Amino acid sequence: MAHDFTKFHSLKPKLLEALDEMLTHDIAKLMPLLRQEELESTEVGVQGGAFEGTHMGPFVERGPDEAMEDGEEGSDDEAEWVVTKDKSKYDEIFYNLAPADGKLSGSKAKTWMVGTKLPNSVLGRIWKLSDVDRDGMLDDEEFALASHLIEAKLEGHGLPTNLPRRLVPPSKRRHKGSAE
Repeated sequence: MAHDFTKFHSLKPKLLEALDEMLTHDIAKLMPLLRQEELESTEVGVQGGAFEGTHMGPFVERGPDEAMEDGEEGSDDEAEWVVTKDKSKYDEIFYNLAPADGKLSGSKAKTWMVGTKLPNSVLGRIWKLSDVDRDGMLDDEEFALASHLIEAKLEGHGLPTNLPRRLVPPSKRRHKGSAE
């Protein structure tokens, strides 16, 4: 209200076109370079909080040939579930939501998840990652995983595209030589 818009300079179509070109094409070309830079970097990744005890964070996936880093225990099968330290806190929330036959329906879980104020698109990704057995419901471990991912996201961390083995609930891990 304190400014007179008639005194503002008019928009310049050529500058707007250049800005649009930069945003749609030039930045898109730079994005793969950022990923390449991350891969080539020798710096230690994020540490502390949800990443405590790991060098590269809980969402880093290893290829089958990559060795464990110094200080990391055993094989992936024996790796401690990252969510374990907060499981009792998540269990309290889970059981207060009154699961039926040990599972929360999608609608009950959604009501709680929406309360976190994260966008529905993010909550949808968290649901897909957490519903490990793809039954449309969350058991206590899957709910704990969802809660862990929500907390990580609220703290500003990213979500993995696929669930790294160290985040897969212990009861849902496939052991070598087992059939589905």
